[in-house]
Amino acid sequence: MEAWLGEWTQTYLPLSNRAESTKIMHEGYARTWIIPTIGNVQLGNLNANDVNKMLLAMKAAGKADSTRRNAYTTLRKALDDAVTNCLLAANPAHRIRQPGVTRPEARFLTTAEVRRLLDVSESFRYDVVLRVILGTGLRRGEALALRWTDIDLENGTAKLHGSLTRRGRALVVSGVKTKSSRRTIALSPSMVALLNRQVATQARERLRAANLWHDKGFVFTTATGGPVEPQNVLRTVREAAERAGLTGVTVHTLRHTYATAALMNGVAIKVVSQNLGHASIQITADTYGQLTDEAARAGAAAVAEALGL
Repeated sequence: MEAWLGEWTQTYLPLSNRAESTKIMHEGYARTWIIPTIGNVQLGNLNANDVNKMLLAMKAAGKADSTRRNAYTTLRKALDDAVTNCLLAANPAHRIRQPGVTRPEARFLTTAEVRRLLDVSESFRYDVVLRVILGTGLRRGEALALRWTDIDLENGTAKLHGSLTRRGRALVVSGVKTKSSRRTIALSPSMVALLNRQVATQARERLRAANLWHDKGFVFTTATGGPVEPQNVLRTVREAAERAGLTGVTVHTLRHTYATAALMNGVAIKVVSQNLGHASIQITADTYGQLTDEAARAGAAAVAEALGL
C-alpha cells in the first residue's frame, strides 16, 4: 500500500483535473493517516476490514467525522486508480459505508453583526477582501485570484476562472473546482464603487513601492504588488470578529451571509446558486433549505398582496 500511495501522490494525483487544494488535501491524508495505519498491508491483500481499521484508528485519536470521511475519500480514490491500472480486481473501500457527517447549520451574520464586523475591519489592510466576499459570495481563493483583466467596471461584471492557493512555498492560481465554478457574476453598484476605490488605492501603493512593486495584475495585493497569502485573510476575519465581539465567524461565514441575504431578499435560488458557483442547484437547496422555504412563504404572501387576494 505504501508503495502504491507514494506513486499515486507523485504521479496520478498531480495529473488529475482536481483542484490544487483538493490535491494537497488528498496527499496530506495519505501521508498522515493512510500510510501510517495500513501502509504495511500488501495492496493485493487489502480488504474491507483494513479500511475499517484505519477509520477506527482515526476515531480513537479523536478525529472529527468530517476528517474520517475525507481520509476515506482519499483512500477510495487511490484504490479506484489502482483498479484502473489493473493492480486490484475490485476496490474494497466500496464495501464500506462512507462515514457520515452531521453538518451544522450554516452560520451567517445579521445586518447588525455585519456592521459591527466592518466597523472594526476597516482598519485592517484586507478589509476590502472581506467586503467583496460579503457582497458577492465568492470563495476566498476566488477573490484573491481576481485580476484587473477579469473585472469590467463599466458593465459591472467579474469573471471567475481560478483560485489562489498555497502550493509549498509558492502562491499559485489553479483552475476552478468544477465547470460551474467558472462563471461571470454581476457586481452591484456598491461593489463597483469599492473596486474603483481599490484602483486608486493600488495606484498610490504602486507609487510608494517604486521599483519594489511586482505587478502581477491582481486586484488584491500585498504592499509591493504580490498575491495575498490566504491565511492573512482568515487572520483578518478572526481578529476583526474577536474585536467586534462575534463568535464562530470564518471567511466562509461571509459567503453564507451573502447567500442568506440574497435568498431572504427574494433573489431566485438559481441565481444564488450560479453566483456561488455550486455544481448544482440541489447543493444550494440542501445548504439553505430552511431559508428557501421562508423565502417561498414570503414570496407567496407578496404575490397574494399584489393581486389583492
